[in-house]
Amino acid sequence: MGAFGDTAFSENRQRRLHRWVPWVAGFSGSFVTGVLNKIRTNGEPLRVLDPFAGVGTTLVEAMKAGDDAVGFEINPYAALACRVKTNVALYDVEKLVDAIERFDDYADAELWANMHPSSTPPPGFRSRVPFFSSNVESQVLACLAFIGNEPTEWIKEIFQLAFGAVMVGFSNYSYEPSLGTRAGAGKPDIEDADVPGIVKKKLWDMCDDIIDYQRDFDSTRSPVAAVHPLSYMTHGDRVAPASIDLMITSPPYLNNYHYIRNTRPQLYWLGLVENAKDLKSIERHSFGQFWQTVRTGPELPLKPGLAHLNDQIDELRRRNVEKGAYGGPGWANYATSYFNDCQDFCRISKVLMRPRGSVVVVIGNNILQGIEFKTDRIFAEIAEAEGFEIVDIHLVRSKRTGNSVVNSPVRVGKVPKRIRLYETAVELRSPRTRN
Repeated sequence: MGAFGDTAFSENRQRRLHRWVPWVAGFSGSFVTGVLNKIRTNGEPLRVLDPFAGVGTTLVEAMKAGDDAVGFEINPYAALACRVKTNVALYDVEKLVDAIERFDDYADAELWANMHPSSTPPPGFRSRVPFFSSNVESQVLACLAFIGNEPTEWIKEIFQLAFGAVMVGFSNYSYEPSLGTRAGAGKPDIEDADVPGIVKKKLWDMCDDIIDYQRDFDSTRSPVAAVHPLSYMTHGDRVAPASIDLMITSPPYLNNYHYIRNTRPQLYWLGLVENAKDLKSIERHSFGQFWQTVRTGPELPLKPGLAHLNDQIDELRRRNVEKGAYGGPGWANYATSYFNDCQDFCRISKVLMRPRGSVVVVIGNNILQGIEFKTDRIFAEIAEAEGFEIVDIHLVRSKRTGNSVVNSPVRVGKVPKRIRLYETAVELRSPRTRN
């Protein structure tokens, strides 16, 4: 698998801190550790950046290794996960235990007494079928009422994250891997569930991990982690120029997987957004515009000066033109906006990296309307044109998930041959000097 380990996030399900939040994207903790070990040339701490931090895998592993870390994450739910995880050394475990026990008492005394909680379903949230069955929803609202009344902010955030991590499990929806109805996946609805019991178990698991981390934490070195709940593409200047030794990241792929829509339940029910306008704002500032947001607009010009990429996008634009925005023209706009963002990303990152700093970007190939885009190699060429040196392109997964996305008729059209989806780690080195 090349110089680095397998990137599969599924490994994180058993790793402390990482297991707190299931995440369809991202990479494994062991992959990050492998990169840190490869890049570190002496015992000195590094300053590590993840511009698309997700639920914080890079930040947590950097801190565990004694390195300072900074991350950007535009999705408020994922940013919450980053913040809660990276503050793990600061928590007062006795206070957290007391809060969990208070929640347990609350559930016994109030939840089962048909209480009328002060919290209500989020008014802006819509779903094709009731997201929670009635018996489940009454428990959900009671739990959220308790969380909302918690006076200590860091305890409240831990409870929010615990609830968000398990809430889809007792809903009438499921991840397949995209969020859809259980009925649509051939599964029965959840008519009832022990909601407080499920939340409580998650909280105790998190508490155990906090205790373990603090016990093993090296107090002689206190790494600092900063989490910016913002778009890197517009707020990268929050990081000082020439201050980053190592970047480890994985930007959204050219596969139109809609991370915002797949966390809509958590965003609304935890009060992190209020309406569709809030979601649209996040979408507009995300890396690579979603197909749904650019498909009907005017033809976009391609910024990177790569003739072969321009030819591919022209070919894409000619595919299935009778379908209008749902055919090649819409997907060509999407691909163009994606690769334009790749160029902007490289320009922003070059300013922040120290001379000869290392950049590792996990990315894979993709299929649009039956055309394979070797996105990793295109990205490497764009980075090279912006002044980065291509060190290597490491194959880290020879087969990856994503068939449910790329094999949909609206996406692939007619594929003349079977195309293998793979994933690589593009290793770059920043210029000796900044232009």
